[in-house]
Amino acid sequence: MDEFEIVKKIIKNKPDACIALSGGNTPGPLYRKLRKEGLNKTPHFYQVDERYIPQDNPDSNYKLITETLAPENFHYFDTSLSIDNAVEAYKKEIKDITFDLCLLGVGPDGHTASLFPHSPALNSTKSVAHTTTNQFAIRDRLTITFPKILESKKILVLVKNKPEILAELENPTKSPVEFPAHQLKKHPSFS
Repeated sequence: MDEFEIVKKIIKNKPDACIALSGGNTPGPLYRKLRKEGLNKTPHFYQVDERYIPQDNPDSNYKLITETLAPENFHYFDTSLSIDNAVEAYKKEIKDITFDLCLLGVGPDGHTASLFPHSPALNSTKSVAHTTTNQFAIRDRLTITFPKILESKKILVLVKNKPEILAELENPTKSPVEFPAHQLKKHPSFS
């Protein structure tokens, strides 16, 4: 079953499902297909992570999601607030939410969400964190953390056309600190 069929089945079984969405290039086609099929109307969609930039910036996950999926019930990081206030506001937003599905990508360095190698947030017990990276032009990020991700009912990792990442996930050569996506293996739905 491909990723569209998985998401479609979850929404059909629970129209008001809570679904956490990642940004980046990989999920764009999936979001467009969900919109075309009208599956963007009833679920509650949440951001997994966001770059700390204005929402109308071309690199904003908010912009990507609103333009490709156009969700009617969208809960997002408010980057018009200070970083600390944006983290606190989103923490309150997702406090009582268990995601029915968490859609994640994995970067070439093994980051998932905005949880980067060697980041102090890898061991956070909080649900939301501010992280930083020197690997990308936009340094400051806002993200949900592994405790929140791993409590999701289902996790779907999008690694289509990324054979080197799939190979590392299947046959690890790096630790979870070096390749944070390895922490996803703690989830019962990971296979």
